[in-house]
Amino acid sequence: MNSNITSQEQLVLSVAIPRAVNHLFDYKVPDQLVSKIQAGSIVRVPFGKTQTHAFVIEKPKSIKNLEKEYSQIALKEILEVIPEMIIPQDVLKLCQWAEEYYFMPLGEILNTAFPALLLKEKKIKKANKQIIENDNTSKIFELTSEQKLAVDIIEKLRVSQTTEQSQPKVSLLHGVTGSGKTEVYIELARNTLKDGKNVLVLVPEIALTSQLHNRFQSQLKEPVGLWHSAMPDGKKYFQTKELIAGKLRVLIGARSAVFAPIKNLGLIVIDEEHDSSYKQEDRFKYHARDLAIVRAKFTKATVILGSATPSLESQQRVKEKKYTHVFLKHRVAGGTLPKIEIIQLKPENRVQDIQAPLDNKTLQTIRETILKKEQVIIYLNRRGFAACLICQDCGEVPQCKNCSLSLTYHKKQNKLRCHVCGYFVVTPLFCAKCQSINLDLLGAGTESLETELPTLIPEAKILRLDRDQVTSHSRLEKILNQFRNGEANVLLGTQMLVKGHDFPNVTLVTVILADALFRFPDFRAEERARQILTQISGRAGRGELPGKVIIQTYQENHPLFEVLKGNAKETDFLERENLVRKELSYPPFGRMAKLRLTGKNQDAVKRQSEELALFVQNTSKNKQVISLGPSQAYLEKMKGQYRWDLILKTSYIQDLRFVVERSIEFCKTNRWHFSVDIDPYGL
Repeated sequence: MNSNITSQEQLVLSVAIPRAVNHLFDYKVPDQLVSKIQAGSIVRVPFGKTQTHAFVIEKPKSIKNLEKEYSQIALKEILEVIPEMIIPQDVLKLCQWAEEYYFMPLGEILNTAFPALLLKEKKIKKANKQIIENDNTSKIFELTSEQKLAVDIIEKLRVSQTTEQSQPKVSLLHGVTGSGKTEVYIELARNTLKDGKNVLVLVPEIALTSQLHNRFQSQLKEPVGLWHSAMPDGKKYFQTKELIAGKLRVLIGARSAVFAPIKNLGLIVIDEEHDSSYKQEDRFKYHARDLAIVRAKFTKATVILGSATPSLESQQRVKEKKYTHVFLKHRVAGGTLPKIEIIQLKPENRVQDIQAPLDNKTLQTIRETILKKEQVIIYLNRRGFAACLICQDCGEVPQCKNCSLSLTYHKKQNKLRCHVCGYFVVTPLFCAKCQSINLDLLGAGTESLETELPTLIPEAKILRLDRDQVTSHSRLEKILNQFRNGEANVLLGTQMLVKGHDFPNVTLVTVILADALFRFPDFRAEERARQILTQISGRAGRGELPGKVIIQTYQENHPLFEVLKGNAKETDFLERENLVRKELSYPPFGRMAKLRLTGKNQDAVKRQSEELALFVQNTSKNKQVISLGPSQAYLEKMKGQYRWDLILKTSYIQDLRFVVERSIEFCKTNRWHFSVDIDPYGL
């Protein structure tokens, strides 16, 4: 810029600050920095008494275009432009879209995409060299005829020229466990790379990134990057620069990788698309699957949603002909799906003197499998406290009278409470169905079973996989590799076991207690139970040996088990679930939002929530919005904060947005601490 520029020609820059504020801040641009700035640049600015990084949203503008009373003297100057760090335009547009949809400050959203650790060089020399090296020694796999057909269908969609900007190119790859969905991903990635486009692969758990990375790395003639929260800062910084420079063309990552600055994006794969881990529950409450589809609109990329148990939302999009449906019905190894046996838990058949409800037949099957030098996976879903009260005799679980949900036990209050509408009853002394006094709380843990099982089976060599045991990514990799290498014959764990792991020598999977899954207090409980039980069952028999699954339950006649055993059609089960959702305006037929009030004073938070509920009722009078609550959050007190929730649901998104916007203004006016969750997963 000309050094003789006058003050009237001074340029001003609007930036988003990584703070919980909903407006942009203006700064003067020094002449020497004008040529270095563009939309997507990251700058450093003075902010109050400190300095912070900030995100450039648009090109600099002349101060003459600002309001007359705007004081140029009051403006501070930006300090520097952070070199090499540029937010790609599609990521910038994605963050701006998310700002409006999720009602979140743009600065906080951009800071999720580009956290501070990416803006300062750290330990670059320690960055993992596998990013720039390749292992091309692996033999290229041969696709089955079923896989080839799937590739052909999706490939036609990928190369098609669509003029409908609002309609993304999405395929639902619905394949049974072990059907070779990963090979389909890799083949389509190879074709995408040949066309000069780049590839992003999302997985729901950090535990799956390395396994999938190794598969892609060995098959593609391109370096493959990793992206997740457990990565060292230096490695992530190095990869960010490689992505921005266009040198890294394939990236595999967990949820946050949806914002990765990968250029020229042509293919996005969301593996295990149904998984709730794609929903971020803290601060910026986004859903990575949904944002990936939005990002694909901006880049005209093809999206593959892969799952053995697709979400009802995705299946509904198929019915509406918004997504293409591709089905893989057979396992690539040629074997059959594992045989599933349901065992009714009865006191007389239970192994004595251990905490976990373990049937003697289950114990004997585990012992026989180990003695045959085969491996066992044991799944125990321990949530940390009692999820429900259950009758040991008839399997009855008390239900909410207003919602199709089970009531949650609150020991301190001695109540069974619904966390959606607030309905509660005093904890009963006997079963309302059969009058039995044999009531019990669900709640055995993986740690107790890890200790007790070797006393029953001395030959058992156990590895435990849960959040308490896995304290780092390296620890996770060590456990998985030890089990894969046969150093242990039993892998015991929680949700981390369910997704995508491939252990060829596992022939037995045991689910200790299935009831906690489909009796969880959430309208998605039945759907999640089907997904989890199908996924964990799919870990058995993936090699040459046949597999078996034992599912223990207090309710062997539950309709879900007939579906799992193949005695009832899955489509009928899902259709019944859809009918309930449609009647109650739950997703995929309705839209939801959760308004949460928090504070240290329990009575104050309760009073605020009641005032907010009254405001919402008045605001919704001419809108098709139903409110549920207010009620205590599932964890009423968390991190020293009391939490009360108000749930909104409707079939009309614009009505929902109107009520949410007014509610936000109401809470801000009253200076209450609140949060908004659009499309909540956990109620």
